[in-house]
Parts: sequence; structure tokens; C-alpha cells
Amino acid sequence: MQFILDHIAAILVYTTVALSIATLQMRTMASTTEATIAYMSKKQTLEFADMLEQEIKLIGTGTAQKITNVTTNGDGQTTNFTFWWNDGSTDLEVEYRLIPTDSVTVDEVVIPRYRMDRYVNGALNGGGPSTIRDFRIQPLDASGTATSAG
Repeated sequence: MQFILDHIAAILVYTTVALSIATLQMRTMASTTEATIAYMSKKQTLEFADMLEQEIKLIGTGTAQKITNVTTNGDGQTTNFTFWWNDGSTDLEVEYRLIPTDSVTVDEVVIPRYRMDRYVNGALNGGGPSTIRDFRIQPLDASGTATSAG
């Protein structure tokens, strides 16, 4: 008992420091986890956007058909985007469909999430991550003016 009374101040300081370090370590771990998840999500989205950009450059290549369908919903999101290109031997109809997956709540605001499915000649063939919040495509003419599909 005498030992405890003699060292009570040291015990209190040690407990306070240990608790502070443990709290700081837990916050650091949570912050690192959040940053990793955000990075992975952004990387997936950017890789999908790069792949989509490369494919859009092929629209109409080797075929007379180009964009045949651009459908939007009430929120202005592109829900269906269909175009043609030729791989050197076959005309390919490529279709992207925006599919609702789930929703997340951030600061009491519900945010719907989507995935982009890719179809080639009617068969599922790839797509994007299921973390897309919005997708809009607008065909432009050579001068950059919005135009209709076709």
C-alpha cells in the first residue's frame, strides 16, 4: 500500500499517457483505412474512365454505324449508351448500362450507387466498379456542340 501511495502521481501520469497513445493509434488506424478505401475507389473509377475513353475513340471505326442509342433518366444520368465499331472482321455493338446497386448515407444524405455493365453483341462482357455515383455522356459534333445520337 505504501508503494501505491508513494507512486500514485506516476501511475496517474502513466495511465493518462498510455490512454492518449492508444487513442491516437486507433484514430490513425481509422484514418489510414479510410484513405486506403478512398484511394482504391478512385483508382477503380479512373481505370474505368480510361478504358471507356479508349473505347469511345473507336466509335464508328470500320463501320457505317456509329452511336445508336443514348438514354437518360429523369436525373439526367445516362442509363444506356450503345455504339458500333469494327474489330477488323466483325461489327461489334457495344452497350453500356447503368445499373443501380445500393446506396450509402453520408451526413444523413442518401446517395445511390451504380455499376456500369458492358455488353458486346448482347452478351455481358465487363464493366465498371459498383461505386459509381453519376454517369453522363453527351455526344458532341466537331465544333463541340451537343448533338443527338446517330
